[in-house]
Amino acid sequence: MKILILKREEAPFFLTPRRLAAVRRAAPRATIIAAKNAVEIRRHVADADVIVGFPWMIPPLVKHAKNLKWIHSFSAGMDRVLTPEIIKSPIILSNSSGIHAVPIAEHVIGFMLLFTRGFYHSFRNQERRVWQKKNDISELRGRTVLIAGLGDIGREVARLAHAFGCRVIAVSRSGKDKPAYVAELKTADKLPVMLPQADFVVIAAPYTKETHHWFAMREFRRMKNSAVLINIARGAIVNEKDLIGALRKKLIAGAGLDVTEQEPLSRTSPLWGMPNVVITPHHSGLSEKYMDRAMELFAKNLKQFIAGKPLATQVDKKNGY
Repeated sequence: MKILILKREEAPFFLTPRRLAAVRRAAPRATIIAAKNAVEIRRHVADADVIVGFPWMIPPLVKHAKNLKWIHSFSAGMDRVLTPEIIKSPIILSNSSGIHAVPIAEHVIGFMLLFTRGFYHSFRNQERRVWQKKNDISELRGRTVLIAGLGDIGREVARLAHAFGCRVIAVSRSGKDKPAYVAELKTADKLPVMLPQADFVVIAAPYTKETHHWFAMREFRRMKNSAVLINIARGAIVNEKDLIGALRKKLIAGAGLDVTEQEPLSRTSPLWGMPNVVITPHHSGLSEKYMDRAMELFAKNLKQFIAGKPLATQVDKKNGY
């Protein structure tokens, strides 16, 4: 069996010898190629049984991989991997769902604190050397946090928000398996009746056909005008034009965005200049522990693949996650 692991050229440190050792222990008889450039990829892709990498790197290689049986993504979102060609094929897909929960949940709490404690206002004043108190700062305790999507990330956000004294409510596709720290869990179609309750709305759902532009003007009109939208999932879950309109009309109080419909976000986007918007460049999932967790999860899946068992994070091509 040949395993082709695609290195990111801008971040070669991602695949250290120590991290690769976990893969070698899982499959001691396999040929493992950590390809660091396009030349090495072309040399080894044709007879690779397994391709591992970040989602944007994989689809162009599939037509050249004549022996491919399994694709593993170092990301959780699979929208960039699920091309018609891959969906129709017998190729098994798996992702790195679960490894992002800790850093992303902490990122979400950071967004919340930026708004409740007025940090974004203080940062801007610091740049201008202005000493000015903000008299409308508040606290997280007692706030209601609505989480749209209660997977690994959503659950960790819920746990942390509950620890801060928030009332946590949520919607998910199934509406089942409510954790003790979630006060109320409904199916996704109940989102309209949940939105008016929330002080913070956190999008943590996978991007699929069903969630494309899930949040648009109709949803923003249902939210409190004091509410803040936080998106750490995929940009296209939100209709960005409608979001800009809702912010301008003060239908909602603000937004914390780690993802946008177009990435990188255009320099001409009005979002950049809005004082009630905080933008981070799609890095909420990053951590110095990211690849340790990613390689450990791949090694776990690899053992199951060799044993002919279902993978721990196998992706349902129909559902998209």
